[in-house]
Amino acid sequence: MLGWDVRRKMPNRPNNSKAWLVWLLFFFGGIFCLLAAQEGCYQKSVKLLGVVVAKKYTPGTSRVGSGTLSSRSYHSIKYRFTTPQGETKETWSDVLTQNWNKFHEGDPVEIEYLSATGDSRVADQTASAPVFFMIAVVLLAGGFIMRRSGIQS
Repeated sequence: MLGWDVRRKMPNRPNNSKAWLVWLLFFFGGIFCLLAAQEGCYQKSVKLLGVVVAKKYTPGTSRVGSGTLSSRSYHSIKYRFTTPQGETKETWSDVLTQNWNKFHEGDPVEIEYLSATGDSRVADQTASAPVFFMIAVVLLAGGFIMRRSGIQS
């Protein structure tokens, strides 16, 4: 054989093929950290009682075989509530399908309200902060373990 051995020249080549996985784990771990922080804020929210004003269903699009992306459908309710400061607010919020089916105009609805930002949402619509935090820990730990084991060079 003339010259040099390609396999010796690039000993880390098999490991580099999975390097993207490490950065993907870091990326999604970071996203779940942000979601956990947001959910943590809502755990400190004030629980208020509001009234369902309207319901709206926005159907998604299906473009199978057309080469364009589909969109998901949305189930939303419009609710009115009074803040602890006495201000009446009315806003829309996306809700889970099973909850959308239960709500009717005039029904009471539990609201989570953040006084500091003025944000609100229908209660019990997402996972809790500890769930997001644990997912973030697993993803970030997996990224660090893979990086330390030589998957990432």
